[in-house]
Amino acid sequence: MRNGLLTLAVIVSASGCATPPIPINSARSVPMERIFRADALPLANSARAVFVRDGGSSGAAAYQQLYIDGKKAASLNPGEKIEFMLTPGQHVFGALPADVFNTQSLSTINQDLKADQTYFYRIQTEGNSLRATVQRFVPAYQ
Repeated sequence: MRNGLLTLAVIVSASGCATPPIPINSARSVPMERIFRADALPLANSARAVFVRDGGSSGAAAYQQLYIDGKKAASLNPGEKIEFMLTPGQHVFGALPADVFNTQSLSTINQDLKADQTYFYRIQTEGNSLRATVQRFVPAYQ
């Protein structure tokens, strides 16, 4: 019995540390005033990158700053999404919580985007550290 309670406590505490994914169709669009990357109209052979910030309360008080190729592209609240049309080829995507004390570091992933393809990414907060990560995923509706 005691081991069962300990196991349950570990599971509950671990699940409280992760931010839950949100379905893309349920996510709200990022308002224009928090979009910093001016994209041109989609060009032929562009790659589409869709970013969705997880829901939940972990880190909810701070925006997650999305960076594309080292430049701030948008600030996302929990449950928000944004998409960008990008040139095919190598890109670096990063996330960083808005942090007035500058205690966090940019977490990045390198991606090779192909023309006429759509890519989906989660911006998630890791537990109580408020560290953000960007992770590629395949949405359930595809």
